[in-house]
Amino acid sequence: MILHRLVAFPESRNILRLHLWATPFIALQAAVYQMLPVLLRQHFAADEWQTAISTAAISVTLLLSVIWNELYCRARPGLYLALLWALAIAPLGGIALCYTAWSALFFIVVAATGFGGMQPLSGDILRHSYPPMARNRIFSVIQMVSQCTVMVGTYLIGLCLNYWPEAFRVYLPAGTLAVGVGMGLLYRITQKQLFIERRQVQHSEPLLTSLSRVYHNMLRVFREDSIFRRHETAFSLYGLGWMICWALLPFICVDKLHLTYAEVARSTQTALQLMLMMTMLPTAYLMDRFGPLTIAAWSFALLVFYPIGLMWAYDVNSLTFVTIVYAVMLSGVNLTWTLGPILLARDASQAPTYLAIHATMVGIRGLVGQFPAVALYRWTQDVRLPLAIAAVLFAWGAVIMFRVERDRRAAAKARPEAEPMPLAPPP
Repeated sequence: MILHRLVAFPESRNILRLHLWATPFIALQAAVYQMLPVLLRQHFAADEWQTAISTAAISVTLLLSVIWNELYCRARPGLYLALLWALAIAPLGGIALCYTAWSALFFIVVAATGFGGMQPLSGDILRHSYPPMARNRIFSVIQMVSQCTVMVGTYLIGLCLNYWPEAFRVYLPAGTLAVGVGMGLLYRITQKQLFIERRQVQHSEPLLTSLSRVYHNMLRVFREDSIFRRHETAFSLYGLGWMICWALLPFICVDKLHLTYAEVARSTQTALQLMLMMTMLPTAYLMDRFGPLTIAAWSFALLVFYPIGLMWAYDVNSLTFVTIVYAVMLSGVNLTWTLGPILLARDASQAPTYLAIHATMVGIRGLVGQFPAVALYRWTQDVRLPLAIAAVLFAWGAVIMFRVERDRRAAAKARPEAEPMPLAPPP
């Protein structure tokens, strides 16, 4: 296997094995979450604003990513994972006890905070446990496993809800326990000697003092690192466009196309995850050749066609086709979302911080991205105007990202960045 040739360090191979076993359990969180806005709209009869809150929940709660990062830097990995599961994963099971839209929405928002909590640990594992020449492909394989889990999981959830609308009262509690198993496997990674030796934790300030300064520190990073600041500007423009499309998707599926749960799962998540899984490894090879930021820029440019396709979709088959094309364009973003900040971090110890800041910016744009789109839809009863705005935002983000990569390469020639973990020759 090519990964075994590239990962020449035996302990890296052992960590990768655990990482691959943990990934499907962790990905069940995303599989469950993908169907929640549609469940809220159809089963709980949520109105437009309640539906918008459910689609915005993950984005907005990523504002807490830098706070999770501060906790991660101080807590032992086992304690951190236990807190993350108890505070942000277990509440998914609470939806099983709900009978009104507002009560279900409360648990959806609380559980959404868990997505920000995974970023610091994920960045640490990727940066410290794998050699740089293998990292892109390793991450692509991990993402493929994750996409496969989300694809199968959302389809099965859609089928279950079709035949038994109350099925969420069973699969949601079971899913939270399964995610806990995945966290247990991640904990085993954190006990490996390679991870322990290379993890660089910086926490000179008391926790309360540090928490009061997290957003001030984020602004300081932006002042000192203009490349990263412009990278986040480009990603924010792309992200605003993506959030407009994501916010409108439940209305397109339920109000415009009148799809069943199974049709929603098949035409959106199943088609999306299948194509992402098929294109992930080829995209990783392209990334090895051209770099994460170039791939991100081209992905942003091609994503202009996604909102145009959503305007055109008129039934389940046309929506499936649009989703397939969208997935091919999105595969580059799926990898560069994590690998870009890791690449731009000035040294390995800053990788979790850069990734936490990157996730926090998702929360900031989540506050302004989805609600105006829903307001426009509610005002016009037409998705075309907000989707046209999304297309412009994708194009604008692409232009900025091309310029960021040009300037990054110029800076790298002037001062090459040394990687902390050289690639040993294959045994």
